[in-house]
Amino acid sequence: MITAFTPDPAQAHLVPLGTDPATGAPVLLDWDTTPHLTIAAGAGYGTTSLIRLIAAHTVAGGTATVIDGWTAEYEEFTDIPGLDVAYEPAEVRDVIRSYVDDMEDRLRASATDPAPVFGRRVLAVDGLAALWHNAKDEEDHDLLWALTDLKRILLTGRAAGVHLVTDIDAAIVMQQLDADLIRSATDTLMIGPADHDLARLLGVDPLLERPGVGAAIWRTPGNQGRELDLTYITAEQARTLALGTVHH
Repeated sequence: MITAFTPDPAQAHLVPLGTDPATGAPVLLDWDTTPHLTIAAGAGYGTTSLIRLIAAHTVAGGTATVIDGWTAEYEEFTDIPGLDVAYEPAEVRDVIRSYVDDMEDRLRASATDPAPVFGRRVLAVDGLAALWHNAKDEEDHDLLWALTDLKRILLTGRAAGVHLVTDIDAAIVMQQLDADLIRSATDTLMIGPADHDLARLLGVDPLLERPGVGAAIWRTPGNQGRELDLTYITAEQARTLALGTVHH
């Protein structure tokens, strides 16, 4: 894994996902061309590190909210302007609805103003499967409806400057969000071993060698993936990066 670098405030739309293992060239997530990101990984393979990195970079030119379905991470983002974390089901429901409402307000504004100016907003979900299963077990229909509303962000968020980052660790969760939509509207990072059905649904070439620790398969719409060495960031580094970014 490589260490994250501080973003250029003039290019706040770029996030360093990692490097090309063959050339050492940086591999950048470009929010201006990539509407959304799906992270396919099991526990312990780096999802939290990537979400920390993306959230910390986002505040260089916008705001971010992390939904933590595990209720055990992201304390490092406490009291950082432009960064929020939602843990409890009611918080999660309200955050998703607020993002959807803001997105629709922005789209209405765009219909009357040919060049509206919006700050970038990123909603990152860590533990989507846990949230979904807990909502079903608790028969929390309000939360289930809110999670289903994530599809609306996938469909129209790009035009409003609203982006979704979510983890997917099981084929059934992907089907609930609409597998075709995820393949067409998101870039995908597949980290570590993944079941064949999930790889197929993501559009990742099943013949690609599964990457080792610190590496991933990165798939963009239109191709079946290539390997990259991941950027890694600790909680302490994420807080330092976010605070430094806010001060730019």
